[in-house]
Amino acid sequence: MKKIFDETHGYIDLNEVETDIVDAEIFQRLRRIRQTSLAYLVYPGATHTRFSHSLGTLFVADKIGRKMLNEGMIDYGELEHLRIAALLHDLGQFPFSHAIEGFYLSRYGEEGSNESIREMALKESQDLVEVFQRHSLNTTQIIGILDGYSPLSPIIDSDVDADRIDYLIRDSKHTGVSLGNVDTDRLLDTVSYEGGEVVIKDKGIQSLENFYVARLHMYQAVYYHKTILGYELLLRKIYEKILPHCCPGLETLKGVREMISSGTFHIWDDEWMFSRLYGSLYDEEVPEQVKNLINGFLNRRGPKVVFEEVAYRESKGDIRTLVSDLERAGVPQDSIYPFEERIRVMRKDSILVSTKSRKKKLSEFSQTILSEMPESMLIRRIYVDHQFVSRAREVLK
Repeated sequence: MKKIFDETHGYIDLNEVETDIVDAEIFQRLRRIRQTSLAYLVYPGATHTRFSHSLGTLFVADKIGRKMLNEGMIDYGELEHLRIAALLHDLGQFPFSHAIEGFYLSRYGEEGSNESIREMALKESQDLVEVFQRHSLNTTQIIGILDGYSPLSPIIDSDVDADRIDYLIRDSKHTGVSLGNVDTDRLLDTVSYEGGEVVIKDKGIQSLENFYVARLHMYQAVYYHKTILGYELLLRKIYEKILPHCCPGLETLKGVREMISSGTFHIWDDEWMFSRLYGSLYDEEVPEQVKNLINGFLNRRGPKVVFEEVAYRESKGDIRTLVSDLERAGVPQDSIYPFEERIRVMRKDSILVSTKSRKKKLSEFSQTILSEMPESMLIRRIYVDHQFVSRAREVLK
């Protein structure tokens, strides 16, 4: 048994199998991937990593699993598989997480997601495969939990899961944004996972309200903060432009897979990204315009918001017309960063509320503020490179 002290949960116990997984090169890579991508540009304390979050997710999943074990809902073998799945859930994260993931999603759809990369790594990473074989682990069951094919899957990935519970309180702590505080003990005491469904006791509905309100506020204040998102879009553009010069193989998923199978995937982290940025500044083949973008990123002179719309209901706006207006006004297309995304905050039909008489969907339960809370928010923004901000704001005013 090994103990690791975590700043959020205190001591976290790892057994021999879990210790071997953590010691694998591919897992140690998570120490070098920041949990909240570029949030440290706005919140300097947000330098915590996917490594600590993965341990925290194991801790929360274990609390849920042991409650189910005590109630006779699962056995020790299932609890062990649940813990390992929780530990490995972020294994496929990209350098700077979603900033670089967006590059592959735009080209390959869900095949370019971190979940897809995770499955590649679990099946093809030699150091992990050796750990699985040495301990006779049933990797099919672990992958089944992670991919949504197990009754235990909602504990790792659902509207109320160990992943979200940990990152809300961890990210809140490191950013200093107290809006993300969650009453974890009360929530875990009143939530259960039955037959693949998430069930909350009606007496615990306030803890669920607290969870969803915290989640909405963290989306607003951190995950989709206008400055953080602007730099993520900038880094994604830089990544796309330097790949042909530094590492053309990574323009495709085949290149990512080859890193996994060759045992070099563990160096593909945030530090790798910085090294490629620095190298590009001294590469004569990299265009000067791209070097200016890199310097702007490194010295926090990135794109600025010139248009923003946030809606919690249906909205029929279209930013393509505004982008065209900017281009006609002389703002180069390559200096415009349009962003439009509908972010799912909650799924009221995916949660059951247990009352004395029956279970009903959260969408049918009126005795909560959640009945009035929107299920999603739509964000439309247009960013432009800093030298075109005045002109763009004049056009769009």
